Amino acid sequence: MENGEAINGKNEFEEYLENENLGMPTVGEVRKCTVVSSGTEYVIVDLGAKTEGIITKKELVKEPQDYKSGDVIEAVVINYRGEEEGARTYLSEKRYLVPKILEEIKKSMEEKKPIKGRIIKKVRGGYTVEIQGTVSAFLPGSQASYLNNISNDELLKKEFEFEVINFEERNNGNNIVLSMDALVNKEVEKFLQSVNVGEKIKGVVKDITNFGVFIDVGPMIALIPRSEISWDRNVNLKEKFKIGEKVEGIVISKDVQNKKMSVSVKRLTEDPWEKIEEKYPVGSVVDATVTGIAPYGIFVKIDDGIKGLVRAENIFWGNTKRNLRDYFHENDQIKVEVTEIDKNKRRISFSVKDVKGDPWNNIEEKYHVGDTVKAKVEKVLDTGIILGIEDEISGFAHVSELSWNFVKNPSDLFRKNQEVEVKILDISPEKRRMKLSVKRLQKDPWEELSKTVKIGTPVDCEVVNLKNSGAILRVVNYNVEGFLPKSQFYDGIKVGDLFKAKVHKVSYNPDLDERDMVVTIKDLPDNSKKEDHKEEANFNQGPMRTTIEEMVNRKGEK
Repeated sequence: MENGEAINGKNEFEEYLENENLGMPTVGEVRKCTVVSSGTEYVIVDLGAKTEGIITKKELVKEPQDYKSGDVIEAVVINYRGEEEGARTYLSEKRYLVPKILEEIKKSMEEKKPIKGRIIKKVRGGYTVEIQGTVSAFLPGSQASYLNNISNDELLKKEFEFEVINFEERNNGNNIVLSMDALVNKEVEKFLQSVNVGEKIKGVVKDITNFGVFIDVGPMIALIPRSEISWDRNVNLKEKFKIGEKVEGIVISKDVQNKKMSVSVKRLTEDPWEKIEEKYPVGSVVDATVTGIAPYGIFVKIDDGIKGLVRAENIFWGNTKRNLRDYFHENDQIKVEVTEIDKNKRRISFSVKDVKGDPWNNIEEKYHVGDTVKAKVEKVLDTGIILGIEDEISGFAHVSELSWNFVKNPSDLFRKNQEVEVKILDISPEKRRMKLSVKRLQKDPWEELSKTVKIGTPVDCEVVNLKNSGAILRVVNYNVEGFLPKSQFYDGIKVGDLFKAKVHKVSYNPDLDERDMVVTIKDLPDNSKKEDHKEEANFNQGPMRTTIEEMVNRKGEK
């Protein structure tokens, strides 16, 4: 009994020691440890022995500060120092887990099941991946095309799934090669097989290019071709979409073998050309936005995907040879009338002038010959000036109607946009023309001149033009126009010559609009017919005007 009691007592003692784990730790022994405290470089654990254990940072699966007091972990003893050396026990969590994880990795490859890991850093040719915080593996760049669409910050934060494509255990380090594309391709293939052409799908904008928009639809990136974004062909992609924006579309094609998918956004809405003749019948007036300006017309948009042309001849009732950019600008809002629709060719034409109506209709009820009106100079020509009376109504004042005095260059008297008062001389609605006069609102100098100038009155003259019938002159003394018959031309006569002459004829009949002066150089000394320009520098060369040129033209016609 005593011996039995002794034996039983010994067994109980050994069991006690085992339960209390008071045995001295041995290298290679696995221990359950309770975290006591953690620092930046190590973790202190209670391993149930006389001394506490230390697990350094490189032997931990996580960062030291990620361990909390009371956490229970398993670790293997890698070094023990007796009391003479400070009684320290060093353990490793990694070395305990590595064999188990390697076994899991090997099994994952054999069963072709995915395994999780984190990308630690980018290295030459690919990436370093850490599995369960212990085992390093290599992810070739050729097997990680999916990562091209992920930012570096997101890359290091997320945990990804991989497929093990190679596993070799070596004494000097394990060779583990992973693939992300192999796994992604399987998911993409499965995804594509589950999606049907014609069904709606949602995605997030990842990239915007000239040829389309790429969207993330889950396991893959799909393309919205430019032609499938809007019925409006000229849509600005970067204005319509923003990176990270959610969009919805319709699957229009898929390629399981090449892992591709195309999506359409515009097909969520009806093609505007299908019912265009119902919505915008010929003759209807609609609001439009100017989208472009060309020499031959302006382009306008009346709805998404519906753009057309307003030809230059359908813009103005009057002169169509105008610079359209002086009248229209991009994004201007205007009203247009639909004039033509070709549904098959997706073409539509408009008119601006038909919306306003022809301003020349019933114009004689609004304006009358003899009326004085205010006008604005639209264009200055060598032959006269074009004057705008109101929108689409303009007239012409011939150079002979600009001043009673002689006018060599209309630009000397008038400038564009200058406001003047004019008298209406003639209205021709069928020709869309109106003759105007500036001078007839001024005092006629010929009235006084006809009373004072007689036959034989000496005058100084300047040649301003040569005709077949004679020379058109500026009578310097009175700043009016005169005429020298060709029969009296002297040798070498030319424009700009200055000479002395005598009045041969003066004719003034305002009722017949006749104002003529003919000069002669007969009975004058030969050396007085032509003078040097310098001697005549004191001549009055200000602006003047007469109608002698008209007389010359009439004589030439006879």
